[in-house]
Amino acid sequence: MGRDWAIDATRGLAIWSMVAAHFAGPKSMLGRPTHSYPYVDGMAAFVLLSGLVFGIVYGGWIVRRGGPFTYRRLGKRLVVLYLCQLVICLVAVAAGMAGYYSLVRLRPVGDAGTGIGLSLLLRYLPSGGDILLMYLVFLAVAGLLLPLLRRGFGWLILVTSIALYAYSQFHSPDWFFITSSPGRKWIAAPDWSQWWTIAFGGLEIQNWAAWQVMFFPALVLGWYWRRWRADEWLIARLPWLLLAAVAGWCFLYFGFKTGPWHHIEPSIADKVDFRVARVFASWLLVMTLYALFGWLIPHLQRRNLLRPLIMTGARSLDSYVLQALLLVVIPIFVVARPWSPMVTAAVTLGVFGLCWAWAEFRRTLGVDKLHRLPVILFRRLSSHTA
Repeated sequence: MGRDWAIDATRGLAIWSMVAAHFAGPKSMLGRPTHSYPYVDGMAAFVLLSGLVFGIVYGGWIVRRGGPFTYRRLGKRLVVLYLCQLVICLVAVAAGMAGYYSLVRLRPVGDAGTGIGLSLLLRYLPSGGDILLMYLVFLAVAGLLLPLLRRGFGWLILVTSIALYAYSQFHSPDWFFITSSPGRKWIAAPDWSQWWTIAFGGLEIQNWAAWQVMFFPALVLGWYWRRWRADEWLIARLPWLLLAAVAGWCFLYFGFKTGPWHHIEPSIADKVDFRVARVFASWLLVMTLYALFGWLIPHLQRRNLLRPLIMTGARSLDSYVLQALLLVVIPIFVVARPWSPMVTAAVTLGVFGLCWAWAEFRRTLGVDKLHRLPVILFRRLSSHTA
């Protein structure tokens, strides 16, 4: 079966949401459309859709092509994810050492050796480029769960995920948190006894035990996606989903965002611990958007109108890495912050345009997997010089 354009379009919208938030701000004219639904952002959608796609794609591979093929592909994917996060970390270290630590929102490292060490451990995670470590961990664990899914234990994965989430909301030990070091504190001249604090302590970014409730239930759904014809089921119920999404928006906005229960908002909507309001809103909105795109794409006379979203969504990892790097590179080498409204709009649209252009470039070269890009480029260059 071919690609599901509705999934790609939904992922593309998540990428746009992240780009708009990081470059223009969630409350800006460009950022507001994808941040007007309370407690939902592109990062949550990215994690949910990653779990869904993993279940669909890798679930299909392990059934049709067997374990060895599937785990070879997964191993290559994990290496690519590690290298992508490593590049983001190294760029952040370089920016911090050059005095631009405000761009990465972390303290600068003391020397290059320490910076490289932290980068290799994926412990220097800048703002706007910190999600891949959690995604890498989820993907590795998901690979271990594929045999359980083959044996019909999807229900066990679902129950365990929900139970772990519930536990994380009442008690989260330190090891539940993905952190970035150095965070708020920096040890200028560390000795070996302090390396544990530097490498594994620091600024809390995500509570992975809470965030996993977006990935692993989606993984189970992805496993049964085609068997249950979940796409058809969601599209057929689009009117009800839209009604539920509107009702959910009213409840969250007028109840917790601005209403009488505003005083308990942090306890039900915190992002680091991914509280219950975010789970409810994210699942509801992402499924509604998928159904909307699933209905819209076949009925749209000019499908090219959605091409930027579909193409960037099809290459969502590339798009995420590009925006994370450009978030640091543009203010240093192109135009320094703060930006005027016009420059902000131009940069934001330009970054998303580059993500789209890169996706089209990969399609033109026929690069289906990112790890194959160097080989394909080498062959193309060799053929031109021969």
